[in-house]
Amino acid sequence: MKKIEENFCGYIRVEDDTYTYNVSDNIVTLLPAQSDVQKRYDSLYHIESKNTKTSEYLLGEDGNTMIAILRKGKFFTNPIGTGVAIRFATPIIIKASGNAQEFFNMLTEDWCKFHAITFCGGNINALYTPDIAIEQPNISELLKYNGARTIKMRPWSDYTRTTEFQIDNEKVALTVSVGQTAETNNTENRGAYDLGKMYTFFQFSFENAQEFEKIEKYYIIAKKIVAILTFQNNVCFEEVYLSQRYSEQKYFKTGTCKIFDPYENYSIRQWHKVIPIFSVFDCIPNLVNGIINGKADSLLELLPEDNKMVNRISINNVQDLCTALEVSYHLDDKRKREKDVLIEELKKNIKNTIAEFAKKHEEIDVNKETTMSSAFRYLDYTLKQKILTLYNENSDVVNAIVSKYSLPSINENSIASFVKLRNNKTHSGIVEWKESADIYVPLLAIVYASFLKYIELPNEVIKSTLLQIF
Repeated sequence: MKKIEENFCGYIRVEDDTYTYNVSDNIVTLLPAQSDVQKRYDSLYHIESKNTKTSEYLLGEDGNTMIAILRKGKFFTNPIGTGVAIRFATPIIIKASGNAQEFFNMLTEDWCKFHAITFCGGNINALYTPDIAIEQPNISELLKYNGARTIKMRPWSDYTRTTEFQIDNEKVALTVSVGQTAETNNTENRGAYDLGKMYTFFQFSFENAQEFEKIEKYYIIAKKIVAILTFQNNVCFEEVYLSQRYSEQKYFKTGTCKIFDPYENYSIRQWHKVIPIFSVFDCIPNLVNGIINGKADSLLELLPEDNKMVNRISINNVQDLCTALEVSYHLDDKRKREKDVLIEELKKNIKNTIAEFAKKHEEIDVNKETTMSSAFRYLDYTLKQKILTLYNENSDVVNAIVSKYSLPSINENSIASFVKLRNNKTHSGIVEWKESADIYVPLLAIVYASFLKYIELPNEVIKSTLLQIF
């Protein structure tokens, strides 16, 4: 797989000025390319006074290859030698996949547009192991050839699936399949043929060409899908690349992306400790919609961002879990539990009572002179009661996890102790764990189960799936 180097240089344009640039990791350093001293100072003045509130892709070249670098933050000036350098941090770099005339002749849109973005390998491999594309030999064949095996790929249609949904009113097709790196004869190994690596990929293809500005959005969606299914936030892709469509359902690679993230390490979860992609594949449109509308945010907040935090619980995790449980209770906006209806009825009756009182006692304005108007605005069931309700709705899977790890049973008292743990930390700063931490995992399973119900995954699949990852 082709990757962009960590260090390279070339020329780049910022509005009407040309700069030499150097990229070191995600830091871009610019120097005015003009030989005239006054013009160099003019260039520095232009870039320092530039409005940086709006992000932009800066276009340039690396040798003979086109390059695009995303600037989202401010420009910073630093003295360098007798002059001044401009620096900024970039989250995304894109490098063209070709530079010959034949490459540009194949483009059906400007190079700064794409019809598909593909995320290859990395933690995606655990969701759908690439060896699924290899036809397994029967035992008699292995015995016949003394353990040697025929290398035969299954038909593409056997291991490829596609689903469709919309993002910002744009029709999107997600294809999940297995690819192979293209390798050739290796002269260093005396002509041995390298078959390359097999990898699983997600490809988002679009009805209409997309601008580079959309890359970050699609990357975040793909990353969150993998994070939810692998139970960790620190996920990665081995390669991300862009393609343009030159005929119906035929694409060619136009650019390689380098996308920076804040993680010190990446998840090493294997296939047996994740949610397989095809277990939820029919619900992918709902999953994507849940990610876009923020319904998955509280769940994602609970997932580790560092391998050192796996299987560890902090008081911040407890606080985040309580928030996620609160969100889970109200996850489905269309759903109304019987008790929720009663709460609405209680609010209505209180409002009517206040109105009647106000009519009889004009000497006091209850809305302006008291806290009455806000006192009942957030009237709701307690968090303990909400968690107990969620447990009753998901008791089958939660009890299975409790039994699996011999954990304390979930009941009104254990839930109350857990909520008290959060409240004590918030109000007094005191943390007394006792047995409260032991029900963290079952409560986390409730959050997962609630979200999987929200995306309409069948109950029987939810149970088997969560028993696999917990």
